[in-house]
Amino acid sequence: MIALEKIAAHARAAGFHRAAALPVTDIEDDFRRFYEGYLKKGLAADLGYLSRPERFDLLSIFPGARTLLLFFYRYRFRSVEDKLRAAPFKVARYAWQKDYHIVLKEKLHQLIEDLQLTGRAVTDSAPLLERYWARRAGLGFIGKNGMLIDRETGSYFFIAAALVSEEIQGDVPLRENSYTPADDFAEFCKDCTLCIDSCPTAALTGDGLMDTSLCISYQTIESKTAPVFSTGTKKHRWIFGCDICQQVCPYNKDQSAYADELFNDEHEAAASIAAGESITEKARLKSSVFLRRGSEKIEWNRAALEAR
Repeated sequence: MIALEKIAAHARAAGFHRAAALPVTDIEDDFRRFYEGYLKKGLAADLGYLSRPERFDLLSIFPGARTLLLFFYRYRFRSVEDKLRAAPFKVARYAWQKDYHIVLKEKLHQLIEDLQLTGRAVTDSAPLLERYWARRAGLGFIGKNGMLIDRETGSYFFIAAALVSEEIQGDVPLRENSYTPADDFAEFCKDCTLCIDSCPTAALTGDGLMDTSLCISYQTIESKTAPVFSTGTKKHRWIFGCDICQQVCPYNKDQSAYADELFNDEHEAAASIAAGESITEKARLKSSVFLRRGSEKIEWNRAALEAR
């Protein structure tokens, strides 16, 4: 049986700043009702994959799994902050790095191999409810913006996971309290409503949920219709993704919210897109999160912003 401390040490060397291990178990009924309520309200827009039943069953992702390993990987860099301030268009901070699906999965595969574990690496690439499990592991709380927030380092991090067949010594005890985001709000967000008040499209509902169809990230990445750039007097300049509800959050104001530049793997396409350049060569988008949507969607967003 391998110790969690050994896993965490290997993870830190790869750039992960938090690690936890949970025994594979069932989703709480309270959370299932909470999540199904979100779907019934029609808040998921046309993202059909969010309703896949496998999301409630870890064993459907990796049969025989006994442990769920969770890791946080920060992506906010000071060098990117400087470029964001000067750019005419805004690109979400996570998109400035090489595609995290590729980078983090490579790190997880290496971790699994080095530790001689048997399992499946997941980087937003399977129906895994990462935020739910990380909260249940005590790694953070759910804010009014629906994000998982680490009290020490904020919310600018990816959640990478691995389902493995082995039991891990030093597993984190599961939080068994019922899933009530209001409890998190009362303890950690208190009276703060900065994320809700700052959203230009009024996407946040105030109860930890979000109207996906109004979210700027959805509109500039997933939506197949023209994006809505403002409601009322509020406007924005986001051309790909959005960080507004994170950048106003007090938990992201601390110095610890920044990642070590040692792990900065910036992709050159981000700066070009933020500068308003037209990128038609598919090769320039290789290994970036922009590749999946392609240059046409980005051009559409830029044209809509400039036409306002």
